[in-house]
Amino acid sequence: MNKLRQKIAFLAFRSFQKRQPATVEVLGKTYRTDRHVFNPKFYMTSKFVARNIEVEDGSTVLDMGSGAGIQAITAAGKAEKVIAIDINFSAARKTMENALANGVADKVFVIQSDLFDALHPRAKFDLIIFTPPYMEGMPAKDIERAWFDPGKKLARRFFEEAAEHLKPGGAVQMIYSSLAAPERVLDIAQELGWRYIIDARKRSLLETFYIYRFRRKNNYEAPAT
Repeated sequence: MNKLRQKIAFLAFRSFQKRQPATVEVLGKTYRTDRHVFNPKFYMTSKFVARNIEVEDGSTVLDMGSGAGIQAITAAGKAEKVIAIDINFSAARKTMENALANGVADKVFVIQSDLFDALHPRAKFDLIIFTPPYMEGMPAKDIERAWFDPGKKLARRFFEEAAEHLKPGGAVQMIYSSLAAPERVLDIAQELGWRYIIDARKRSLLETFYIYRFRRKNNYEAPAT
């Protein structure tokens, strides 16, 4: 059943990408996008994450998988510095454009990178926001990298590498879908020394979205949910 729902969701996404507007408004801010970039208005995950990220005043934040930049720009309202990363060149460019248009270009710095590859090895953050792909399948285009993670390989790489880029006491906030066997990703994270709680959940027609907060086991006292 989940495979069928994933297929329905992907077909809907692909159809919409060809017809989406060039400019959208989300939570009082305007974002420019195009058919090569994940739209922050018409996919509910973007708004859901933006409403639930917990950014401390003066903190440093990494937005992994920035898309059009909604999480980076939202985080810049409180953070001292935000690094936004996307493997998709079009998405990285739109993040820069939207940071400038929303008056936070002095706080938001954009890197095109495959996960942490292009990030300075000693860069560390109070919070890493991760909006990963979660469907099974091989991406054929750059935009499809926002949807497909075959075998949870990208999720595993993320949790293998993220600990090196967190400050003591730092956290990861990650969204995931009930369509995509989230328990497998949680098992991977726990295997690699992470613990988690659920910060928020939201039900839609086809799936339920969860926002998880991860910390390293030696930094985290609360039990896993």
